[in-house]
Formats: sequence, C-alpha cells, structure tokens
Amino acid sequence: MVVIAVLAAIIGIGTPTIKNVLRTNLRSSAFQIASLSKFAYDSAVIKGKVHRIVFNFDKRTYQLQVSTADEFVVDQAEDEEETSLMEKKEEQKPEPFVAFSGDIGKEHKLASGVELDSVENLNTKKKYVEDVAYLYFFPQGATEDTIIRLSGQKSRTGFYSIRLNPLNGKTRIEGRYLEAEE
Repeated sequence: MVVIAVLAAIIGIGTPTIKNVLRTNLRSSAFQIASLSKFAYDSAVIKGKVHRIVFNFDKRTYQLQVSTADEFVVDQAEDEEETSLMEKKEEQKPEPFVAFSGDIGKEHKLASGVELDSVENLNTKKKYVEDVAYLYFFPQGATEDTIIRLSGQKSRTGFYSIRLNPLNGKTRIEGRYLEAEE
C-alpha cells in the first residue's frame, strides 16, 4: 500500500510538471520565432534585400534566408489583389536565396514537444499546414499579414500564436490559438 501511495504521489507531481515543460517550450519557441521575425524585418530594411523565414512542417524547423538578387521581381498575376506574394513566389522560377550568415541563419529546430500548427496569410486567407511555408520581409519596410501558430506535438493541448504587423514588423504573442478575425 505504501509503494502504491508513493507511486501515486510521484505521478501526481510529475504530470503537471510535464505540462509545464511543454508550455515553457511552446512559449520559448514562440519568442524565438517572434525575435527572428523582428530581426528579419529590420535586416531587410537595413540591407535593402528581401529576407524570408522558411517554415518546414515535416522537419519542424525554421530558417532565415536572404535574397542574393538586388531586386525582388514577381511575375504579374491576372488578379494581383487576390494573389499573395507567397503564391506569386510559388508560380515563378525560384529566386536565389541563401541562408543568412552566422548562427542566426542556421536551420533552427523547434523545442521538444512543439510543432508548427499553421502559418496563415491573412491577406489571402490561405493557411499552410504542411510541407513548406515562406514568410517574406521587404526592403521597403513591410511584411505579409501573418499568424504563425505553434502547438503541443500530437496532443494539441497547448497553443501559442505569433501575429505579425505587416506595416512595422512588430509581433504580438498570444498563449492561445489566435483566430484570423481577432
């Protein structure tokens, strides 16, 4: 009986601790992506080059890249207002991008127990939930209106959302699933 009571106490103490670790990992990953987004926004303006963050859902990674071209040329779409830059980018020949120099440009893996839930472009209402998503930052001081959502792996018990302001590159982090209408 004593052994069972001790095991019950350990399990009772351990379960909240595991949830706290997952919550801490979610928060930490959200702050890292938010910081990288702000850095990419500022660097694009300073260097005069298009930057992007590449989110890989399968590998659970993200990476900052910079364009090697002096100009960001996009093919003209029939209806430009409804086609996001992400979609235009997918339709044209690949623009030469390379990893940003130094440690900041290496491929970063999400913290243990954290996965990318979605990257949603609010201009086009397109939500990326698999494969690869790109978030662009432009030299003119703009980015796309985007929500990046992180969740607890498999269980989907916790969410953190990162909302980017397209005009100034600032981020807002919410410890919940942020809807596009909010």
